[in-house]
Amino acid sequence: MLPGGPPESAMPAQTDGNTMKNQYPLKALFSQIGMLITSSLELPVILDRIMHEIREYFEPQNWSLLRLDPNTNELFFMIAEGIDTGLMEDLRLRPGEGIAGKVAQTGQAIYVPDVTKSDLFSARVDAISGVTTRSIIAVPLNFRNRVYGVIELINTEEGPLFSDDDYLVLQTIADFAAIAFANAQMYEEAILIANHDPLTGLLNRNRLEEILGQYDSSDHPARRSMDIREQALTIVIDLDNFKEVNDRHGHQAGDRVLRHTAQSLRSCMRTEDLLFRIGGDEFLALVFIPAHGVEPETVREQFTRKLGICQCQDSREPFTVRLSWGMACGPVTRLRALINEADQAMYHLKRSRKGI
Repeated sequence: MLPGGPPESAMPAQTDGNTMKNQYPLKALFSQIGMLITSSLELPVILDRIMHEIREYFEPQNWSLLRLDPNTNELFFMIAEGIDTGLMEDLRLRPGEGIAGKVAQTGQAIYVPDVTKSDLFSARVDAISGVTTRSIIAVPLNFRNRVYGVIELINTEEGPLFSDDDYLVLQTIADFAAIAFANAQMYEEAILIANHDPLTGLLNRNRLEEILGQYDSSDHPARRSMDIREQALTIVIDLDNFKEVNDRHGHQAGDRVLRHTAQSLRSCMRTEDLLFRIGGDEFLALVFIPAHGVEPETVREQFTRKLGICQCQDSREPFTVRLSWGMACGPVTRLRALINEADQAMYHLKRSRKGI
């Protein structure tokens, strides 16, 4: 027996009474949710629609979806209906706290017909939300032995009790939702790998081309919504004589220099700036300047000073690699041309340093 509920092997059955559950066959419910999780990889969209189906089928007074933070193992409210969501924004449930916390910790569903008779129930959420819980079903979003969160259905003192059938149906729905979580995460990880340089963690040329494509095409939604008065500062950065580092000290030393360079360049950039590794020892920074923000020339001078003191060195070997860079500034609609101009300026600096 699972805590407070029917055996795992039991099959859900429809209940009697003039309720939505009789009007909405289980086969149709599960078919609808199955289609939802294959229709999109946008997790918020899928979960909103799944929670809508839960509301239509169960007609609970309160229901919520709590997501598990993998770093802290705490639960936080991702979706909450029937209560003031503003009250729940900062609430986090510790591992094992309350019924939902216990479900997340153990990966086992819990059905409590009357919370006044359960030692697991914690009144902290009720105290914050102003809800008086009577009956609760909490099921894990569990896929391949990983818990992604918890779905809860709650009825207050005025509402009807949940049944064992409700408990089993909800667990099946939660299993579908867990698959949606897993699919969305795998998709996010695939995008992350596709758009980032594995050595430095910076954005890569693939992501750069995606961004440039938005600015190249006048029909792209991002292009139509942008402020054409916005300016862009492009900075192309290259390591001087980097081939000698690899030749003299080995490729592992070269990799360490590249990672250190990426860290140093990040420290020069603002949070909203984009930093790419676009070649072996070549980097690109895109700095977007709002139409009514700081003057572009001021921004250019700030980055010139920052790059002038930026050091790129090996954490194990006593040598430092010098940077060369070029800049170009202009309307965002000329972004690709600005990158080419910055690239030419960078090579002009390198040649002048060599006396060419």
